[in-house]
Amino acid sequence: MSKSLHCTFVKGAIPAEIERESILNISTRNVTTQTHGFHKYPAKFIPDIPRWAIEKYLNGEKGQTILDPFCGSGTTLVEGVLAGHNVIGIDVDPLSLWISKVKTTRLDMAHLVGISAWLIKGIKTGTKGGFKPECETVGHWFSADAIAKLSILRGLINEIPDKFGTNRKTKDIQDLLMICFSSIIRRVSNADNESQKTYVSHTKTKQPEQVNGLFLSQLEMFTRRIAHFSASVNPKLRKKYVLSSSAASLEKSLGREKIDLAITSPPYIKAIDYIYNQMVELFWVGDWFEMQTQEKQNSQKGKYIGNKSMGKSEFADYTPYENPLGIDGLDEKLQQVFDTDQKNGHRHSYVAFKCFSDMEKHFYQIKKCLQKETHYVVVVGDSSVSGVYFETADFIMQIAQRNGFTNINQWGYKIKNRYMRFDRKGRGGIIKIDRVLDFEKK
Repeated sequence: MSKSLHCTFVKGAIPAEIERESILNISTRNVTTQTHGFHKYPAKFIPDIPRWAIEKYLNGEKGQTILDPFCGSGTTLVEGVLAGHNVIGIDVDPLSLWISKVKTTRLDMAHLVGISAWLIKGIKTGTKGGFKPECETVGHWFSADAIAKLSILRGLINEIPDKFGTNRKTKDIQDLLMICFSSIIRRVSNADNESQKTYVSHTKTKQPEQVNGLFLSQLEMFTRRIAHFSASVNPKLRKKYVLSSSAASLEKSLGREKIDLAITSPPYIKAIDYIYNQMVELFWVGDWFEMQTQEKQNSQKGKYIGNKSMGKSEFADYTPYENPLGIDGLDEKLQQVFDTDQKNGHRHSYVAFKCFSDMEKHFYQIKKCLQKETHYVVVVGDSSVSGVYFETADFIMQIAQRNGFTNINQWGYKIKNRYMRFDRKGRGGIIKIDRVLDFEKK
């Protein structure tokens, strides 16, 4: 390691021992290797972080159980399985959990090759689509050519159980092909590829990619990587995926599972609307979990920690003066947002309040599921709300400590690419540093 620009430059594995409060500049090319690169997903943390925690705290042992209670697209789960451990992922977002499942599931490669050959033949000869989105404005989001080809492709994937059976190995392959299909949708749509918000730009016209060519390219990549993954991991490892909020009862979700290590990155305050971000994908795959229309998508937003989509009635009776959280500095920040933002201060103060309140519930819940001396590594980024800077990492640390956790260490790393490159014009800012909080249950 060498010091550079107030950061500690790290090339290769992150060292086991890290100086408290240090900031690492991690040189890594492993962000999209293995199955990590299957599907674009906002605000992923780099695989190096769970890899570091696994190597440090599981001491090379195999067959331990790793929990990620905000698993997103499965970065921790992939690293856990590759290291020879059982994994449990919990997330409130069904598409995220589906991506995680696909990225961590071994496949029968001969069966995949056979189904893929049938699918490719159908793509080349198909002339009539077998699926139609329930979106009335689908023509705004996609060209007529893209709609026709996506319809054929999705219809073929739907036929797989009828053609190849309803057994588990066929279902796993169908899931992989659906995620491969989902991975191309934003790129073949008229919507901007980089923004967190799904919208069609009227100032920068996009040239969508071609459906069939892009899908076949993705399928080749998926096949190559899942083959390597399937050959690399122990087939006896257990994997569990739970669709739930981590502010809800984790004991019910986990049962009697013994957790040896927990690693996660919870959502930023008011930073990402995951459903809005996935909107065009959900038009085409959301029917698998009743989120195929904007109305159904909007009805689910209240379940997401950090979400800002809510009716006025939800926060009408809230004020930060009458509903303190009792955390040094945080209540003052909530009051500042409430008082200084004349347009949105009431809503934004409540959004931040609810986010931290939900994290309090989460730490209370997860404490009951972890044994004494189990480590919980939490990656968070500070945020700005209505122009007020929130030291989120410090506040999360206080919440964890008053719920029975000891902070063993804290350090950070520079974010190189989090699919958050857009300018939020003061409405959250570009988050430059992720903080790694290393807790241990007392």
